[in-house]
Amino acid sequence: MTAILLIVGVLLLLTALVDVVWTAVAAGSGAGPLSSRFTRMLWNVALRAHSATPSPTVLTVAGVLIVLCVLLSWIALVLAGWLLVFSSADGAVRAASTGAPGDLTDRVYFTGYTVFTLGIGDFVPGDGVWQLATVLATGSGLVLVTLSITYLVPVASAVVQRRQLASQIAGLGRSGQEIVLRGWNGTDFGSLGQNLSMLSPTLHTVRLQHLTYPVLHFFHSQSPLDAAAVNLTNLAQALELLRYGVATEARPDDQTLGALDAALDEFLEALHGVHISDDAEPVPVADLTALEDAGIPVDRSAYSRACADSESRRRRLRSFLHDDGWDLEDLPTGSPA
Repeated sequence: MTAILLIVGVLLLLTALVDVVWTAVAAGSGAGPLSSRFTRMLWNVALRAHSATPSPTVLTVAGVLIVLCVLLSWIALVLAGWLLVFSSADGAVRAASTGAPGDLTDRVYFTGYTVFTLGIGDFVPGDGVWQLATVLATGSGLVLVTLSITYLVPVASAVVQRRQLASQIAGLGRSGQEIVLRGWNGTDFGSLGQNLSMLSPTLHTVRLQHLTYPVLHFFHSQSPLDAAAVNLTNLAQALELLRYGVATEARPDDQTLGALDAALDEFLEALHGVHISDDAEPVPVADLTALEDAGIPVDRSAYSRACADSESRRRRLRSFLHDDGWDLEDLPTGSPA
């Protein structure tokens, strides 16, 4: 028995097992140590390719490819691990008809059909521990396939829900100013507070989905109207305008605005350190002039103080935009309706 092959094989299997369970089962803990680094590296490559030849297709395709690469990396680790285990002894794999030890090609063949539980009987394991190893290899393949499918289906659903959230915000307005101006009916903000309150539960859900399925971050929307980074930036500007730029007597319910503001901060915190940072240039603050022109009472001093305090969040928003393949010039400029 070649001990080195056995040890390396077991280490590869443990690495795959930890990464699969961490990523697909341990909800809310983020991606496994291998998947997180691997997916981040692939996304950085996609961002550089997008910067070199700007095309939404590059980033749109990248998300799907990254998920497939994660699955393939798990499969490769499991296959490589079991191949090394079954290559660590001459009698680990034998021909069913003659009992002769299998060569390298035979062991690759045996490992593949054992892990994927195909049940082909051309080759059989050696007696004793190798029979037990074959059972474990079959079990690991079954677990791998089951967890992969269990992981993929919710990811697709989460992508749809995130885009739905972005579209809901875009329906209120295509910029922070437009959200505020559309909500103003000449005397107050009418049902705007109610519309904004409906966003909070969805935003909390999307935050938890990002923690549970970190690859969700790598699904890029071709249109800014259903891009989370774009519309959450607009929402943040609208909330800042409503909570601090609009005079107290004209503001919507502050409890509603505060709850949504907190949900947005929690979402950005979930991405912080993994996908976004505080090092980017802050998103510019929205101007109050358009609100004044529309007859909305404003409080410039309170707004100025709030904007100074929100610089860290605006840096995170700019980093979020950049890491999703957008920049300020890509933001849609809506006109008041």
